Amino acid sequence: MRRVGPAVTALALMSATACSGGAVSGMGDGDGTLTLAVGVTATPWDLASAGLGDYINYYEPVFDSLVRLDRYAEATPNLATSWRYDTSRTVLTMKLRKGVKFTDGTALDAAAVKANLLHTKAGTNEAAGKLRAIRTVDAVNPSTVAIHLSAPDPSLITSLGDPSGMVASPKALDGKKGPVGSGPYVLNKSGTTNGSVYTFTRNRDYWNTEAFPFKKIVIRTISDPTARLNALLGEQVDWARIDPRSASQVKGRGLRLSSHVDAVEGLYIWDRAGKIVPALGKVKVRQALNYAFDRDAIAKKINMGYASATSQMAIPESGAYEKSLQRTYPYDPGKARKLLAEAGYPDGFTVTMPDVSSVAAGQQAVMTQALEDIGVKVKTKKVPSTELFTSLQRGKYAMSWFKLASYRPWDYISTQLTADGAWNPAKDFDPKLAKLIATARKATGARQNELFKQINRYVQTNAFNAPWDVLDSVHGVSNSIKVTPQPFESAIPIYQMTPAS
Repeated sequence: MRRVGPAVTALALMSATACSGGAVSGMGDGDGTLTLAVGVTATPWDLASAGLGDYINYYEPVFDSLVRLDRYAEATPNLATSWRYDTSRTVLTMKLRKGVKFTDGTALDAAAVKANLLHTKAGTNEAAGKLRAIRTVDAVNPSTVAIHLSAPDPSLITSLGDPSGMVASPKALDGKKGPVGSGPYVLNKSGTTNGSVYTFTRNRDYWNTEAFPFKKIVIRTISDPTARLNALLGEQVDWARIDPRSASQVKGRGLRLSSHVDAVEGLYIWDRAGKIVPALGKVKVRQALNYAFDRDAIAKKINMGYASATSQMAIPESGAYEKSLQRTYPYDPGKARKLLAEAGYPDGFTVTMPDVSSVAAGQQAVMTQALEDIGVKVKTKKVPSTELFTSLQRGKYAMSWFKLASYRPWDYISTQLTADGAWNPAKDFDPKLAKLIATARKATGARQNELFKQINRYVQTNAFNAPWDVLDSVHGVSNSIKVTPQPFESAIPIYQMTPAS
């Protein structure tokens, strides 16, 4: 039997410690238990507060979603069995699966779906942000729901395959007494310690049990990368996201490695209007920052080859991607200093940035040195691990190291480029860009992809950020399970994990 000792727990990407004992069995015993080590701390069970990425792993066992994304990240029927848009693409009508019930006995019907969509939309986290285009929802009849949009949303259907489209019992939307869903598992409270370990046992009334072959799911919250690695090497967990620098240790211990495109990493410039640091309001200054970084060295030496250098925010799988833009900003500190001088900053400027050494020590050191090499004076500020994300989203810093998921084109646009985007903390508004975005959201097919490319070119030419690389997510996997990553998804869904035999 696999014995699990104390687990290290903390907020996403941070390092802090807390201990919890207990024992769980893994699939290696053939007892039907899948045990995961997840590096982020669970957000509240209220879906209006749901985050994306690895946060999804906590929600997925309990809450079923309207659609399910296949291995190519395309929407397939789930709670919604079919759907269609009207000609304006502003009304999405979905037919719902009949006979589904929440674990409290309440029927899953159009009224429940309406209550959930409007409730989640009213939140402020990432799941809520994906529903921003929803204006109203009509329960046409018990098995038909009509979603009315203020404008077309090219990503809405696929968004309904993550927490944005998950459905909780209308009697328990706030999640204060725990999650109540219609999903394949239920939360076992006796096997759960909030912030440390979460145990889910099978919902025997679930309509699609064969899609979830494990009898039990155990999620251990382990934010510290070393503790996560040790849990994997000690056969305490079946799956864990690991630091690329630890990959050789996993290979040498009889475990398997899995990797897939995860995020775009680099210097994110939050203050493009120059409200905090006036220099950043100038295009030449932002372009100078792009020439400051040796992207190939970062990909090779910091990320150990589990990354590919890039100058653009779009990834190769995206309809916005253009190969010609990969090397627009080669490493050239001399050109960076020249651009700063042309912009009126021959002696550079000073910027205060959050110290992210606790989560990205190599990146912090490289970034600080590269900026100082071109004359940008960096002052770092210690930020408590529990406050980093919120301080960035509230616009407290002009720029910082960061990585954001490798989104589909429209998800990237709505999350980072629109005035109300969750990762546009300064609420920056560019009229020319806004016009392009408005046109793109109404287009379809090849025309839409061409507009996405125009947006990508505009963002790169105007140096909205200084991306370094497309970063892979690296996972250590026990020999007892098989995993299938999905494009555009940072997390690996539990339904893409199966017993190896």
